[in-house]
Amino acid sequence: MPKEVEFVLFVVCASAVFLLFLTWFLYAPIKRFFYKYHTVRSYYHKVYRVALERDFFLVNKFANRTADLEEFHIDHILFGNKYFYCIRDRYYDGALAAKEEDESWIFFHKKKTEYIKNPMMVNKLRLQRLSLMSGIEEKFFISIVLINDDCLLTPLKGTSDDSFLVSLRDFPKLIDQLEARDVDPLDERSVAVAARDFAALNESDG
Repeated sequence: MPKEVEFVLFVVCASAVFLLFLTWFLYAPIKRFFYKYHTVRSYYHKVYRVALERDFFLVNKFANRTADLEEFHIDHILFGNKYFYCIRDRYYDGALAAKEEDESWIFFHKKKTEYIKNPMMVNKLRLQRLSLMSGIEEKFFISIVLINDDCLLTPLKGTSDDSFLVSLRDFPKLIDQLEARDVDPLDERSVAVAARDFAALNESDG
């Protein structure tokens, strides 16, 4: 084989190996950056896949107002066969010391400690507002706070059967578990009408 060809093959192989190594090395930090600064957009793909695979309706970036004109936002509303899921996206680049019933959680981040509002309580409040606004009973809603896979979390003992904190990785499994509950399914036509109505009521620009 001519030396020129050997040299070209060497350069091509070396470049391929370098690019492969660079992709592997940069994948994690790029993913963290995207998840942190484009949380709703990046989490959307996981929620959308769950909706697509299970033939559920989905409304994203829902925004509306309470009777006293107070604004509230819900990142995703997933319309299942047995429940309506109100989903809040959160990214934590650190560790959480959390208890479902505590108003504040301890967030460990870059060698600093701070208190943050309990996102489960915040999302449950939004769910209640959504229920009041829509006239749909609260028992048909499930509150879910969706967090990044690499968030470190103290063992969270669930005390409620309608409010959950779950990683992106375990989100599909949680939906399947909830949809497998021994409760009567919702009327298909009513679910479709609710999804259409929520989409019409959405005041979000996107």
